[in-house]
Amino acid sequence: MTDFWKDNPRLGERLAKVAGIMDETIRTDGFPLADAVSVLIDSKGKMLRPAFLLIGSDFGQGPGSARAKKLVQERVLALAAAVELLHVSTLIHDDVIDDADLRRGKPTLHTLFGTKEAILAGDWLFSRCFTLAAESSDPQGARALSRVIAAICSAEIRQDLDKWSYSTSVRAYLHKIAGKTAALFTLSLQVGAQEAKAPAKQTEHLRRAGYDIGMAFQIIDDILDFESSLGVMRKPVGKDLAEGLCTLPLIYALKEDEVGMRRLIAAIRPDGAGIDQGAVAAVIERCMELGAIESAKKEALRFTDRARSEILRLPKGPSRDDLAWIAERLLNRDY
Repeated sequence: MTDFWKDNPRLGERLAKVAGIMDETIRTDGFPLADAVSVLIDSKGKMLRPAFLLIGSDFGQGPGSARAKKLVQERVLALAAAVELLHVSTLIHDDVIDDADLRRGKPTLHTLFGTKEAILAGDWLFSRCFTLAAESSDPQGARALSRVIAAICSAEIRQDLDKWSYSTSVRAYLHKIAGKTAALFTLSLQVGAQEAKAPAKQTEHLRRAGYDIGMAFQIIDDILDFESSLGVMRKPVGKDLAEGLCTLPLIYALKEDEVGMRRLIAAIRPDGAGIDQGAVAAVIERCMELGAIESAKKEALRFTDRARSEILRLPKGPSRDDLAWIAERLLNRDY
């Protein structure tokens, strides 16, 4: 697990328990790629989604017997593991779709074992995710998980169909990342709260905060594709551009200089040939010159401000502080 939590050992210790459940889960039924998937899980992922689910559950720990509270905690830990297994399965499938060589600085599953095996591994993780959810959640939570998977798949399909088209619609971009990323952040906080029987009003504030944090997170992720480095990001910089994706910095640059930017973009894949990395670098440089990166950062800040507002409506305490701390860390991160 990443050192993201080194300044928050309380959450880090709980997430270590979640990681233990995940490891135990992938080693059931003689899963042939258990060791390889375990490496992916252990390769310094942030585990944000299970952290949000745990935080959400903290707002529902009201009166009750010690045994009842322990049962809720066990169910919440299992659900947190299910949410992260879902996330890992989507990463494996994403890497196949994108033909990516690296994930979190490690060789991707399909480069090690082949496309067929990687797809089946992702499918197997989906099945284990649903098993954990069915065993640890009420039907409402399981249905919510199913809806999120549908939203993620729909957003990924839409993103793939839009490759190399370079739409300048900010609204369309935000709609895509809402399904691709924010939906699972939202689900994690909401389901954690619901499983622990948090008040409906608090659950709604958590749901909205999760959406806003998720939106800001993905915008920052897209910005880092322009201004980070391979050593920090553990994946090639300019990867989105090389795959024909139009993210928010590029959209803002196109709005500032559409003719010039489209000329530069066309050089990335001349006549459908291989990717020209020099052209990728030229697009990144021009986006910076046009102030597109700063404009995208302002949009991420706008969503973070909205999240801050929702968080302040929650009861004071360590869990509210944890959520506010995460929102700030994600806005100002470099990986």
